[in-house]
Amino acid sequence: MLSEYGRDAKILIGANALGQTFLWFSFFIMPFYLKVLGYNMKAMGAFFSAQTIVGGLFFLLAGPISLRLGYRKTLLLSAFLGLTGRLLQVLAINSLVLFLGFVLVGVNMGLRQPNYNAYLSELVPDERRHEAFSKSFGLGTLFNSLGVLLAGFLPGYFMGLSIAEETAYRITFSLSLLQFVFVIPALLMVRDVVVRERKIRWEKALVLKILKFSLPSALIGLGAGITIPFMSLYFKLRFGETLQAISWIFFFQQLAMGLGSFGLPELVKKYGPVKVITAFQGTATFLFVVFPSIKTFTLAGAIYVLRAILMNIIWPINSSFMMGFFRTEEKATANGIQQAFSTFMRGIGNSIGGTLFAVSLAYPFYATAFLYAFATALFYAFFIKHDE
Repeated sequence: MLSEYGRDAKILIGANALGQTFLWFSFFIMPFYLKVLGYNMKAMGAFFSAQTIVGGLFFLLAGPISLRLGYRKTLLLSAFLGLTGRLLQVLAINSLVLFLGFVLVGVNMGLRQPNYNAYLSELVPDERRHEAFSKSFGLGTLFNSLGVLLAGFLPGYFMGLSIAEETAYRITFSLSLLQFVFVIPALLMVRDVVVRERKIRWEKALVLKILKFSLPSALIGLGAGITIPFMSLYFKLRFGETLQAISWIFFFQQLAMGLGSFGLPELVKKYGPVKVITAFQGTATFLFVVFPSIKTFTLAGAIYVLRAILMNIIWPINSSFMMGFFRTEEKATANGIQQAFSTFMRGIGNSIGGTLFAVSLAYPFYATAFLYAFATALFYAFFIKHDE
């Protein structure tokens, strides 16, 4: 599957995929882990907000830092900080230690993705970029599905061995450290790419390009923030389902996205990235409009999985498409700014979503659908002339 790429690209994609198992593992189990540690929803909100805000700030710093250190060293720094943060979350000696863990994980989040995208885009030929990004996303997402399933079932398994609930969740969450067991050695094996220009020329054309990618991302981030963090809770409140049952939805979501992403490059070759992105986002928007009217757990789960596939498997194509507009020294900075827009707006969306869900279980989905539709229209208007 990856044999046509160079050694370093194969190592990077493979390590990212293995690490993703325990990245989504940690996202899924975290609210339940914090709950058994005795933290309420308000405290969880503070922890999550701190991670999001710090992540957004370091999305902005990801480019400047990589211009000084290079992509590989920046990814290594990010990984060591993330490992330290996860370790502090596992120990969770007190609220301050736990808070610092969230801060360091936020730094890892902000530095990692822009530099991974920029680094991978430099390791593969331009004509294989869409394919490489899709394969990286697909493999990572397939491993995500395994992580979600493990997170849903391991606490119950450990408690079945007469292990106390808090200890069972702590043991389960400690497996998230394995993300860095795969990533750090891989980064020590690969070579960095040469970034000849150490400064970015901030011309008007560059700023406009970044804004054209960032505005739709900001609107989608705002919409996603309103609903996505609350989905597991929505299924529990709406249908009264268990953690294990809900974990199956997210397992199938990740599994289907991973498998579906491998066929996406062929669609892009046939129809163009802009048409594919807008068609998928438009269909996902419609599904969110009808989602609140679904009355059975099974059908709601199926619709949610389909929506997630349509909305998420296009992101590697979006990232790859974006990388083609920027020079080597600009890539991490441009991608970091785009993701900072999305992250900050997602944080705002979390607050709006909490307020809307307190009023109605339907209103948040209508708000998200409106924002998705607006973002899709903007993206189409900005880039349809570049649909090659």
